[in-house]
Amino acid sequence: MRGPATLRDRLALSAVVAATAAVLVLTALFAVLLERRLDREAEDVLRTRAAAATATVEISEAGVVSVASNSDGVVLDAGIWIFQGTRAIVRARGPLRLQAGAEALAGTTNRIVRDEGAEPSTAYASLALRSGGKQVGTVVAAISLDPCQRAARVTLTSFLGLGAVLLILVYLVARTVAQRALKPVAVMTRQAGEWSAQNTSLRFGQLDRPGELEELAGNLDALLDRLSAVLRREQQLSAELSHELRTPLAGITAEAELYAARPRSAQDGERAMAAVMVGARRMERILDSLLAAARAESAGRGRCDVVAVARSLAGADQVQAATGVPFAGVSPDVLERLLGPLIDNARRYGGDTVRVEVRATPDAVILDVLDDGPGVPSGAEEEVFEPGRRLQPADGHDGAGLGLPLARRLAEAAGGGLSCSAGPGGRFVVQLPRA
Repeated sequence: MRGPATLRDRLALSAVVAATAAVLVLTALFAVLLERRLDREAEDVLRTRAAAATATVEISEAGVVSVASNSDGVVLDAGIWIFQGTRAIVRARGPLRLQAGAEALAGTTNRIVRDEGAEPSTAYASLALRSGGKQVGTVVAAISLDPCQRAARVTLTSFLGLGAVLLILVYLVARTVAQRALKPVAVMTRQAGEWSAQNTSLRFGQLDRPGELEELAGNLDALLDRLSAVLRREQQLSAELSHELRTPLAGITAEAELYAARPRSAQDGERAMAAVMVGARRMERILDSLLAAARAESAGRGRCDVVAVARSLAGADQVQAATGVPFAGVSPDVLERLLGPLIDNARRYGGDTVRVEVRATPDAVILDVLDDGPGVPSGAEEEVFEPGRRLQPADGHDGAGLGLPLARRLAEAAGGGLSCSAGPGGRFVVQLPRA
């Protein structure tokens, strides 16, 4: 069986369940206290009646118990028995069970007895009659417990009725309070949904809200920040694809249009197909680089041996590692795609020396990719990381200008960074978090 569909109804139901438990506990406690109170009242009445009956009793010097004149009717009407020893000299009217209960107390002193099985339920109390320091008789008083029991039932029924009314009020009040308390949550959730679909730059900000709503606002703002970052990455990827594919696609289109415009010789056709092939392969490399960046950013972090990955890419003799370098918090595949463009760049533009130095700080693992080439000109340290940007397009080296931007994006996606220093000599520094 399913519970309430809304959180408001669930909170109201929880309040009703808690209130029901409280009402049941209070009812049980009230019933116990009421029973004890009625028992004390019954005992007080019995003792009072027995003490009043003793005022009508006369005891001779010989210890003979008798009832004062003109008091029999009063005694008999009060449910009183007077015994001389075990012999009843005054007996109240009633059935045999009532008589047997009174006779059982003859000769006792200050006893309270209940007979719940009688009809009606009866309570008895005994009071000793003494003469010369010894007990010569007994006064027994009896009362019906039915009035007390009826009063208890009526009182408990009324208490339970009030409890039912209270539970209805608790449900209505709890439902109203929950609805009013959750209304800001519904408004903020609906607003966040509208912003995510229309304008992800809007935020809830720091306003005067209760602590729970302030935490919700912070979480929603963080969610919108992440959504904005995802959208920016998608827009950037689309822009980079459009920008980088435009040049090779234009070349392919031009060759195709030129080939179709007039008859071409076989040699011209081969040259055109070669140009188309070069453009297609360049487009393939561009797509592979950008899609690899997108997959790496969404894959999350991992753990790898930085020294082993660097040696597999650059060669064991070109990697210098400090002792005790810890694992980095990045997957091996991402690190390979990150280091690959840096090492290829060093080999492309460097001279005879290319090396990778690996070291560690208390918070990070550092990789320095070094070469003995001309390096990056002063002032262009950030330009080299712009997508599609090549400082010297006519240098004769093949490339789409995406390797270094891809490496930086992967480093930042892993929680680290990538920077470079001006030449002479290329120097790129990769910083990765420790695993």
